[in-house]
Parts: sequence; C-alpha cells; structure tokens
Amino acid sequence: MPKHFMLRKIPAHHPFAYFFLAFITMAGLSYINFLPGVVNALAGGIGFSDVEAGQIVAVNGYGGLIGSGLAVFLVRRIHWQPAIYTFLLMLAVIDIGTVWVKDYNTMLGWRFFAGILGGLSVGFGFSVLARLNNPDRAFGILLFIQFTIGSLVIYLLPALEAQLGAHAVFYAMASFVSLSLVMMLFLPSLSLDNNSTGQAMSLSGSSGKALLLLFAIISYLIGASAIWAYVGLIGLDADMTSENVSTYIALTGLLGLPGAMLPVLGGARFGRLYWIMTGIALSALAALLLNFSQHSPVYITAMALLFFSWPAVQSYLLAATAEIDSSGRLSTIAAVVSSVGLATGPLLASGLLDNGNFSVMLYSCAIIFLLSFLLLLKPVQAQEKARTQVLSS
Repeated sequence: MPKHFMLRKIPAHHPFAYFFLAFITMAGLSYINFLPGVVNALAGGIGFSDVEAGQIVAVNGYGGLIGSGLAVFLVRRIHWQPAIYTFLLMLAVIDIGTVWVKDYNTMLGWRFFAGILGGLSVGFGFSVLARLNNPDRAFGILLFIQFTIGSLVIYLLPALEAQLGAHAVFYAMASFVSLSLVMMLFLPSLSLDNNSTGQAMSLSGSSGKALLLLFAIISYLIGASAIWAYVGLIGLDADMTSENVSTYIALTGLLGLPGAMLPVLGGARFGRLYWIMTGIALSALAALLLNFSQHSPVYITAMALLFFSWPAVQSYLLAATAEIDSSGRLSTIAAVVSSVGLATGPLLASGLLDNGNFSVMLYSCAIIFLLSFLLLLKPVQAQEKARTQVLSS
C-alpha cells in the first residue's frame, strides 16, 4: 500500500493515545453517561412505565457485569485490539436494532445482550488503561470524557428527539461506538506487558486491601447511579419542564469536567485520601438536598455537588486499584464491580420508589455513600503511608 494511503499510528504514550483509549472504553457502556435521558425516553415516547424503564437499564447493566466478568478471564488470552473491534462492531448493530424492539420482554433480552458486548469491551479497555504509564491520568481522562458526553447528549437530546424520534438516544449510542471503531485504526499495537513486572505489588499479598477497594467502588457507584437514573424524573416530579430539567442536568454535568481533571493534572502527588473524602461528603450532601427539589436552586446545587465529586472519586479509586496490581487484571475486575454498582443503582432505586416519592431512595443513597468511605479508608490510608515512606527515603 502506498505510504500516503497508510494511517499514521499514534505513539503509545502520546496524549491522544490516552484520549482515544479512554473514549473507546467509555463507548462500550456509553448509555450510563446520559442515563436520565435513556430512562426518560424509555418511560416517555417509547412507551414503558417508570419501573419498567429502570428495570431495562438495570438488565443492560447486569449484562455489562457478565461481559466484564468474562473479560477478566480473556484479557490474558486474547489480544485486546481484535477483541474490542469485534465487540464494538456487534454492539453498533444491536444499538441500531433496538429501534425496532417494541415488546418489554424482548427489550430486556435485547439490552441484556448489548450489555454483555459493552461489558466485554469495557473490561478490555480498563485493562489497557491500567497498564499505561500514568493510571491516575488515564482514568481521569476516562471520567472527563464520560461527563462531557453525558452533558452534551442530555442537552441536545430534546432537539435530537424532535428530529429523530423517541429512539434518538439509541442512535447516539451507536454513533459513539462507530466513532470508537474509527479511533481504533489510529492506535499502535501497544505492547503493555512491561508494566506487569518489577513495579507491581503482589496481588495475593494485598487481597484484603483490594477487596475493600472493590466493595468501596461498588457502594459508591450504587449510590451515584441510583440518583443519576432518576434525577430527571425527580426534577419533573417537582413540576419543572422537561426542557429545563435537561438544561439543568447538562449544565451542572459540566462540573464533572473539573472534577475529572483533578487526577489528570495532580495525579497522586497531593494524596488521594483528601480528595476522595471530600468527594464522598459532597455526594452524600447532594443526596440529602435532592429531597428539596421543589426549589430549583436546591435541585441545581445538589446536582452540581454530585457531578463535580463523582468523576474525581471514581477515578481516584480506580487508580488505587491499578496501583495494587499494575498487570491490569485487578482493574479489569474493577470494571466488573463497577458494572455491579452501575446496574444495581437503578434497580435499587426502582425498588425504593414509593408512588413517586423519592425520599427513601435518596436517604438510602446518602447512607451508601458513607459506607463507601468506611470501606476505602484503610486501604487508601495504607497507600498514602507507603507513598510517603518512599518519598522520604
């Protein structure tokens, strides 16, 4: 092939390589980034009930859990690039095909299969991100992209639905998957095995810390995704217009960008514990304030607090797991438990709804955030102490 027809590959540690890999990882389960729009579409123009909508996205999430679980066993046996190509190509077809699914039970199975494919892609993506030179930066960029995409889609969704119909959100999912397939063409083979020796801590020797961190990730994401799934309906229940709710969510979602940039710019240089502790406190406060959503400024403030803190907390926790096992396998497991949290949140929220009353769900989320902090305190403190000793020696 003539040279001028060949695609120029990005160097393995170029900033664009970080960005492309993070975007590709995001695309597998992209619906999570604009979950209120998905729930609103399913419970609105597509014709399902509020409870059915929550169950559909929960089943999609549990499919992601199974897919990510399978990835734990496959990442060391299959090269990541052909695997992700295959999963994303099939996922694009499934997302487009969702437009023709009308029956509730069929939709459950259809989106469950989509979740499996997306989870496989995300699991492989997490493994690659964890083995890059700077995992704090890698996961920070991932969360930065997630919140950027989430804000843009939620802001544009009313206009997209006016042009494309109630299924516009599924066209958006397919578009992100297709763009990821294009980005894959510019990435080199990325031989990442060198990071798995020498610098990696013994996973078996750190199993207790690893388990605590994984349970902390599950707990935090259960609380965050429970609120995220129903934050749109909370606003509508407070007699706000659909356009205003979409605008509020989109604009406050932009605060996730500086939250995601904290680990990108600062990494772990100033310690992770302070940022995680502050982020969880803000998240719990957001859950409490949403009980007073009849006052628009309170509703907006609550979302701003949650959307600022969420990406910082999640990216720092993921980087902490990568530090325990830099071979990438524990980070793939973290993708599994992330899927558990993200799938369980909407399901828990749907079970705690009381005839349109969201208070029980919101107070429960505040307690879950506190549990997450108690779980992560010991392992993150141990990492901070070990890092301090290394720097002082």
